[in-house]
Amino acid sequence: MSNSCYLTEEELEQYANVIDDVTMADVKIASSLIDGYLGRSYAPTEYVDRVSLNKKRRGKLKHSPVIDVSMVKTVQRTLFGSSPLEVPVSDVELDPERDGYFTYIGNNGFNGLIYGGFPRYLEVTYRSGFEVYPERLKDACGMLACNIRQAKSFNGAKKLSSLDFQVMMTDDSFFTSDIKMLLKGLDNDVQLL
Repeated sequence: MSNSCYLTEEELEQYANVIDDVTMADVKIASSLIDGYLGRSYAPTEYVDRVSLNKKRRGKLKHSPVIDVSMVKTVQRTLFGSSPLEVPVSDVELDPERDGYFTYIGNNGFNGLIYGGFPRYLEVTYRSGFEVYPERLKDACGMLACNIRQAKSFNGAKKLSSLDFQVMMTDDSFFTSDIKMLLKGLDNDVQLL
């Protein structure tokens, strides 16, 4: 997972008033625990997906919210096998919700004219995550950091690795129902650019 923290030192100050001595180390552990709980990080991360298009030239990227697309290649069947061709990024029109759905509006260039049809698949390089973290993700991180500091130890931890802060919990009491509620549906908190 990511080494990114969901709170800055300045943002941490509002949670330090709740529980004394909450540190950035607690925030780093809380951020890693959130990533583990959700099974992904919301720090901006680059991905490359192989996407098949439907008949309406629609496709879906695996990771949302999508920040931006940096490269698109079409792969067309030809007489000589598969032929990759880099096309303009503007040929992929993301839905305004940034939920990963898009429409391919390109014409496939020279290969499309010769061999017809639309591409066999697209290879899309893009960034996913949040450039600015939603308030509810920050709140969940702050609340979890306070819970960690309040416990003063990992009594519920089965395994703790200091290199990448992998923590396996036998007791998920750190994740209160309030924190779980804040983390639910984060993909829907897309901030339109």
